Amino acid sequence: MGKLGIPKSKGDEISSVDISESGNQRKSIQSVEIGARVLLALLKADPGGAFLRDVASSSGLSRSQAHRYLLAFVNTGMVEQNASSGRYSLGTLAVRLGLAAMARLDPVRIATGYLEGLLDELKTTGLLSVWGDYGPTVIRLIDGGVPLFTSMHVGSTLPLQGSSTGTLFLTYCPPAQTRDRVERERAEGIVVDDGELAEQIESVRKLGYARTYGSVVPGLAAVSVPIFDSQNRLVATMSVLARSQDKAYFSKAKIGRILQQARQASEAIGWPGPA
Repeated sequence: MGKLGIPKSKGDEISSVDISESGNQRKSIQSVEIGARVLLALLKADPGGAFLRDVASSSGLSRSQAHRYLLAFVNTGMVEQNASSGRYSLGTLAVRLGLAAMARLDPVRIATGYLEGLLDELKTTGLLSVWGDYGPTVIRLIDGGVPLFTSMHVGSTLPLQGSSTGTLFLTYCPPAQTRDRVERERAEGIVVDDGELAEQIESVRKLGYARTYGSVVPGLAAVSVPIFDSQNRLVATMSVLARSQDKAYFSKAKIGRILQQARQASEAIGWPGPA
């Protein structure tokens, strides 16, 4: 069975019993879970804060219940109330907790974990890239079960023009960051027409991913997806590789799963979602 609510004698203090995977029962305090819903309502509110009625509606409580939780949070510094408007917003303690959590985040470690899970599920090879001194740089190359033979390795630099990873950086990074690298590539003989680049960038903005078939490494196809941080900045890209002759590998369902995993990785890093 799932979660069973066991009421106590009175008030909002209700114990929850959770059946863990091992079969053990883990008790929790339902009032704390309800309090989290109140805080989540404030997190979703406008910058100016939320009125009591809005907090109650969003958290699924009566106004009197919501008011008791808000008062407790005000007393602890988690919430503050504007004296003139009456609106509630997150307080200084909430800010301190958020900053402490952010300081402990390791985007590369988090993104690697999500990529490993995805590749294990899809039984293929993939890579994680970040922006380095010479452009998009591979920092993880992971074999998810069926190895693909490739000349790429950790430390390899991918071109901005022509690679699915590079297209993501062209799409989501400021031109001042990528311009010099594009010019250097063109001086080295890698030239993609500006019009074609613009079409690729527009496609990424529409679809949320980039794909290539053998344009970087002969025989390999790739689908690459962006990883964003709390400031909506591109911090890494995840790429899933396949043999380019296997045209049916990147089905709509697989691409949807790749996008979902990238979104979850971004949210774990602190991404607030699309603007």
